[in-house]
Amino acid sequence: MKRIEKFVDSMYLNVEGDQQEINELKAEMTNHLLEAVHELKTEGKTEQQAIAIAIKRFGEEKEIRNVIGQLFEIQKIFAKRILYIAIVCLIVTMSSFYFLWQVEESTAQGISDTGSLISYELKDKDVITRDMKRKIEALVEDTNYVSGVTIYKSKNIISRSGENYIEYHWKGVQPDFQYQRTIWAPKWLGANFHTFGKGDEQWFVSIDNRSFSRLEAAVLFVGMTVYWTLFTIWAIINAHHQKRLRIGWIFMFVFFNILGYLVYYFTAKQGLIPSKHDEFYEDYI
Repeated sequence: MKRIEKFVDSMYLNVEGDQQEINELKAEMTNHLLEAVHELKTEGKTEQQAIAIAIKRFGEEKEIRNVIGQLFEIQKIFAKRILYIAIVCLIVTMSSFYFLWQVEESTAQGISDTGSLISYELKDKDVITRDMKRKIEALVEDTNYVSGVTIYKSKNIISRSGENYIEYHWKGVQPDFQYQRTIWAPKWLGANFHTFGKGDEQWFVSIDNRSFSRLEAAVLFVGMTVYWTLFTIWAIINAHHQKRLRIGWIFMFVFFNILGYLVYYFTAKQGLIPSKHDEFYEDYI
């Protein structure tokens, strides 16, 4: 049956892929041809005739080789694309999250500075003059994230519970000054508004500001979910091609992602994971 072996070997002559998987496919093809030869011999054909007919029925050599080559190439490309998309998704997610985090940090610092400047204008003043109002309005207009400022006399909203504990209750209290404006805050981007309060014994300043904290959280959650899923799929496919996929490794990939794959990789590299071709594989599983 050397003719059949040579035919099968020629089918996988230039095929690139996992050698174990190639060997298994070659064995399956050989068994299929041998079964066909056996059936033809029982019909009265000679061995050489049976082999020739079996090979002819199996298909043209060039066509089969092309199909096999394309199959392995598609598998390789599919796995690589999943990995590349996962990596790109991770980079885009972390970059976007870092950008939004920087924006939020800059906004927080800007609001704190604005509050300090307003407090400086109010320092040691009993009433808010027209000139002070203009300066406060200008401070608000200099930002693109403050939507409004409300100022109260502390004595009108302050309450004490305990010797050193102070609470501010400004809801329902008429403010001494209020300035509101409309700023860019698209709901489709998850924009929402927070309130920053700063006060002393004389004045309390409430600043309404735009925030993208919800968008920041959504970008991180969605992006990491997509990356985690794609990398897990790639790891499972890779382990399957290496004939070393077990349920334990699937759990490692799902719950520990790249750390789980690194454990798998270095364990396999050190020869601690037997394959289906090892003699003690059945005992291992």
